[in-house]
Amino acid sequence: MNLMSNAIKYTPDGGNITFSIEEKPNGFSELGCYEFTIEDNGIGMSPEFQKIMFDPFSRADDHRTTRVQGTGLGMAISRNIVNLMNGNIKVDSTLHKGTKITVTIYLELQEKEKEQDKNLMNLPVLVVDDDKTCCESTVATLKEIGITGEWVLSGREAVERCYARHELKNDYFAVILDWKMPEIDRIETARQIRKRIGKEITIIVLTSYEFSEIEEEAKAAGVDAFIAKPLFRSRLTATLRQFTSGRKEKTARNYLEKLSESDYTGKRILLVEDNELNREIAGEILQMTGAKVETAENGKIAVEKVEASPKGSYDLIFMDIQMPVMNGYEATAAIRSLPGEKGKLPIVAMTANAFAEDVQLAKNTGMNGHIAKPLDMNKLNDVLENWL
Repeated sequence: MNLMSNAIKYTPDGGNITFSIEEKPNGFSELGCYEFTIEDNGIGMSPEFQKIMFDPFSRADDHRTTRVQGTGLGMAISRNIVNLMNGNIKVDSTLHKGTKITVTIYLELQEKEKEQDKNLMNLPVLVVDDDKTCCESTVATLKEIGITGEWVLSGREAVERCYARHELKNDYFAVILDWKMPEIDRIETARQIRKRIGKEITIIVLTSYEFSEIEEEAKAAGVDAFIAKPLFRSRLTATLRQFTSGRKEKTARNYLEKLSESDYTGKRILLVEDNELNREIAGEILQMTGAKVETAENGKIAVEKVEASPKGSYDLIFMDIQMPVMNGYEATAAIRSLPGEKGKLPIVAMTANAFAEDVQLAKNTGMNGHIAKPLDMNKLNDVLENWL
């Protein structure tokens, strides 16, 4: 409104003002990129004033403007608002000819109604968690997918519920089992279900822990798949879908094999991670694709490497968030401020911060994508295919 008001105030009677909105292409499915343009043939601005026009209390020293009431704060406030929306504002003005102001911002799109997988419709699934709120939340997510969800608060009750349905020859399609539970623990729950029901039921473990630490023990007890917390509908749908056709979940080893079949020879990746072990593991995985991997221990080193590198040195940056010296958000902002192609390098957050607001914050900061830790090899493969 302030920008339009300025155009009206500083365009003489009989002048023309054009306002347009254009949707621009961008890499985010959840966000729309919109370009707002206000163009007039009014009094315009001098090159000298354009250099300071966003400074607070700045007004052109011109008899034509001093007659118009104002504080000189409007443009400063407008720019701050645009910056908070992770947008930018561009001014193109010629004295005595007019002004064109272009504002580009990202707005969240209204979520589209997601199509439900017909193969999952009305399948019975049992959720097992000692936290009632988590149970209700997971069942609500299942309902969105089209699945009939039930929940119990203990492993003992889960075993009994599964056995009762088995006796009625109406087995659950799957059991989603929280990894941390009292009474009968998660391993014993899985063992008892396998012992009393057999292999007819898919058992999925929901955990906030690193899969590799529990995988061997859990699979020996009869667990078929793992899903990382926080639970996202897309991830849950993809996991359940794997079992509708009788296929068992691919293990991390299967995904690694698929990843190693990719050939990104000649591509260069900058891996920014402060944890030495994580850095080494992620580096080894990425090098399996044939890509050359360089590492940085914090955001400051990453920015320095990008700034000092010749053009075309990097094709993709994986950026941790929580790091000393300079965190991932700050490093991304610094890289985005670099001129030319360096400022446009694809940056993907690789972080344990996996809540929806973390994903959104990463995008708002200028990142092109997000992948959660522990690494989902299938998702990692998708990221590499998308950006390399």
